[in-house]
Amino acid sequence: MKVKVMRPIFKPEFSEKYVLYPYWIFHLKLFYKRLGRPDKVLDYFAYVDLYRFGAERGDRFIELYEWDVDEKQIMKPLVDYEDARIKAFESAITWGNSRIVSWWLPRIEVVRHERAYKVFWIFEKDGEMLIMDSLDGKEFSLDSFVEKNGRKCKGSWCS
Repeated sequence: MKVKVMRPIFKPEFSEKYVLYPYWIFHLKLFYKRLGRPDKVLDYFAYVDLYRFGAERGDRFIELYEWDVDEKQIMKPLVDYEDARIKAFESAITWGNSRIVSWWLPRIEVVRHERAYKVFWIFEKDGEMLIMDSLDGKEFSLDSFVEKNGRKCKGSWCS
């Protein structure tokens, strides 16, 4: 299966195992009308996490690569495109309104949108299984997420 992957910046020394984490990436243009002042146009880049349903602002549209992967390495999204688009719009409006004074909400245009995946590398270091975020290089112990018998988190607060 071919998928688009956010360009990995970090990779452990020895690892061929990974899991792909789903995102929708949006490049939005916000058009603000202003009374007595020139109108403003802002670019906004939203990275919507399709698992935890959060949105992060980016500086640009990240470079994407096309990888041929096994379907078992891909996490399934919990959020569809329309929900992700709405989340991106909400995030853009909140950010834009903190910078521009206007009586009206901006008109928003989707310039580009792509479904892409962030790479999380799985590797062993000093006898411990670790996960590394390919974009910031942070390492996490796999045991902090799961126990040998399954998930640690149980009950209504777990998703």
